[in-house]
Amino acid sequence: MTHCCPDLFTMSQQRIDALVSVLKDKCLFTGQQVTEILHSCPRVLQEDPGALEYKFQYAYFRMGIKQRDLVQSRYFQYSMTKIKQRHIFLERLGRYQTPDKKGQTQICNPSVNSVLRAPEAEFLARTAHSSSEEFEIFKQLLAREDLEKGEGASMSEDEDSDLADTDSCDDED
Repeated sequence: MTHCCPDLFTMSQQRIDALVSVLKDKCLFTGQQVTEILHSCPRVLQEDPGALEYKFQYAYFRMGIKQRDLVQSRYFQYSMTKIKQRHIFLERLGRYQTPDKKGQTQICNPSVNSVLRAPEAEFLARTAHSSSEEFEIFKQLLAREDLEKGEGASMSEDEDSDLADTDSCDDED
């Protein structure tokens, strides 16, 4: 954990407490789940509390993913850019559906792991059943849509590099 996130030693206790509070009080993770999130995704401690809550709400309400699955899939190590690109791509292809108020969908949504943890080529072949060219064009169009909505800052290309940075931490667990 300290290898991946040395800033941990210089963070104020207030900041750590605020982030843990978001995970426990607003996202309703258990203490054990919070510990597991912090151990497997220490970069969570560098996130803004509001952005962390938004990332949770997106997964929970838009994607229909429960807390247990968020922890097991290490969801919080991925950037919102990657999450949205893959999720919305699947939605627009008709391969992912937002659950209704009862948590039901008319189709069987793919697992979080097959959406986020799979390498891009595997994601496209097995989950999206689409080509890399189509996905690249989609990402460009999605970025343009977000810029037009005024959300460009949340979809910067730099965020995609944080997955590559966290992959090296997986071996340190």
